[in-house]
Amino acid sequence: MCGIAGVVTLDRPLADRTGMARLFSNALAHRGPDGEGVWSLASAFRAAGAAGAAGAAGAAGAAGADVLLVHRRLAIIDPGPDGAQPMATPDGRHHLVFNGEIYNYRELRREYESRGERFFTQSDTEVLLRLIAREGAAALAKVRGMFALACWDEADQSLLLARDRFGIKPLYVADGAYGADGSPPMLGRGIAFASELAALQAARIVDRRPSPAGVLGFLAWGSVIPPLTWQRGVDMLAPGTWRRWRRGQVDRGTFADARDAYRSSSDTPAAAARAERDYRAAVGEAVRDSVRAHLVADVPVGVFLSGGIDSGALVSAAASIGASNLQTFTVGFDDASSEATAARLVATEFGTRHHELRVDASHVAADLPKILAHLDQPTIDAVNSYYVARAVAATGIKAVLSGTGGDEMFGGYPSFARIPRAMSARRACGPLWPLVAPIAGAFMPPRLRARWRFFASTGGSFVDSYRVQRGFLLPGELDELAGPALRDAGVWRDARGALDAAEHALLDPSGAEAPCASIARLESRLYLESQLLRDIDVMAIAHGLEVRVPFVDHELLDVVWPGLGRRPWLLRHKRLLYETLDRPLPDAIVRRPKQGFTLPFSRWIGNELAPVVRDGLARLADGRWVTPDAPARVWSAWSSGRVHWSRPWGLAVLGHFLEGARA
Repeated sequence: MCGIAGVVTLDRPLADRTGMARLFSNALAHRGPDGEGVWSLASAFRAAGAAGAAGAAGAAGAAGADVLLVHRRLAIIDPGPDGAQPMATPDGRHHLVFNGEIYNYRELRREYESRGERFFTQSDTEVLLRLIAREGAAALAKVRGMFALACWDEADQSLLLARDRFGIKPLYVADGAYGADGSPPMLGRGIAFASELAALQAARIVDRRPSPAGVLGFLAWGSVIPPLTWQRGVDMLAPGTWRRWRRGQVDRGTFADARDAYRSSSDTPAAAARAERDYRAAVGEAVRDSVRAHLVADVPVGVFLSGGIDSGALVSAAASIGASNLQTFTVGFDDASSEATAARLVATEFGTRHHELRVDASHVAADLPKILAHLDQPTIDAVNSYYVARAVAATGIKAVLSGTGGDEMFGGYPSFARIPRAMSARRACGPLWPLVAPIAGAFMPPRLRARWRFFASTGGSFVDSYRVQRGFLLPGELDELAGPALRDAGVWRDARGALDAAEHALLDPSGAEAPCASIARLESRLYLESQLLRDIDVMAIAHGLEVRVPFVDHELLDVVWPGLGRRPWLLRHKRLLYETLDRPLPDAIVRRPKQGFTLPFSRWIGNELAPVVRDGLARLADGRWVTPDAPARVWSAWSSGRVHWSRPWGLAVLGHFLEGARA
């Protein structure tokens, strides 16, 4: 994992490219403590030298563009100097910076060597560079891995940006961005990109004012869904897509759409007719194959071990494929929520070199400014990831596997049972639903009644049902809390339109799906891709730690879905995962109730975090994002048990975040 940034301008030179490179590099230093690299080209120099050049490259050079590419390196594959970036093709035409890992780079390298391609390093970077140079953006569909990249083509005078199909690695883009004070575009007919918004801010090439659409998106979902960001004039490249900037013109395309794997029509006749025994065998092998691929590295790779089925399955699969001297890490906060005993049982069963780490997160109030500085985008989650990553990185390990994505892949969330059950009840009631729904709602806990009323009043679509499960503020709640900064008619209309477009792009299916496949897709597209993966990335890399997610893998996805949609009984307690392991997990792990890895926020908010939360709510109201009475109403609702603790916490984080971002 690394950090990348860069700028291309067409109609104006970069006045201080050295200074801008330094600002980019310093802002991304935590993402790449092992090295830094810069490549730049000035249009004036190139135009002067173009007279002696031949062919298309010479003609393009005369047109001129200022180019700056910056890279910070966390060396995992080919950690020596040969793997340094920016990297160029032998003819100097293409220059690449990328963040991530290409797990099938050896297979791709053999493919190109069979065609006569000669390689000069052992790095995955060179393989990715040659793939783009030879076949273009469409060939990224061949890549198994996580990546965000930028590649300058000197002959074509174009910059290609792309992001892996699950969005594991972030990439922010400012196209004709504004200056830090909202002044006219600094880039002119140009484009800038970075792994983190903070790098674009540090280089002072973006408008620091918040985006109403991004704020509205956070209020709706508890995170800012792509392509929205909280930052005006900056968007996040959508997963599985590419963007090509060429002489001021922008083309867009999709090289892979992860939604397709959930479609009923994506099953081949042979796969659809496959017996359950054969299906199970194929899934078991696919899990082992994904773990094998994600262990590819030239440095030791450990495993986050929580004591649950997902992380235990990773250790089991690693043992099955012969991984030696495997290190596992369990992080605990207090005795009540400790998973140490269960994790120790798995470590003993599979003979890992186990580390039990204790962290003190009781000072989260004091640490919050540092956490927000790394967060990049507001979220109701991520704080626990910050402390876990800090503890593991302190041991000297540079890369770990995580079970993140296992619940989305194998049906581990309550939503897989709750949503179909609620929708079935609604259908069974038929015309009596308007009478039955209010009666059922009266028996629900106070904090669920508003959500039930919303579900009862809607058409009962999967997206509406999912919004009840995962939404932060429901539409009625948002209408009540939205302040003047959002309520201006023009602002509200534009922000609502941008959010609607983002939701449709993210949540709409690409074809017919089985009900459980729809839930898996929604959980993956929104909760996993738009929140968990982004939070894990910024919190882990804040401490120089790379987190790999074998359950977020397109080859595994293609084996599991849509076949699992025809076998919903295998969703219960993730049977399909633990029953297909070569080496079974201990019974105590399989039978163990699911336990989320969370901090005791509910207790803290009423005690040591109370001043921080109240202050954050007040800041949000002072910024006119919520109504003046919203802080008191939210605090009262939480104190009386009518809303979850994430309501005051999430709004407080947003208040602190937006206030700090403007400073």
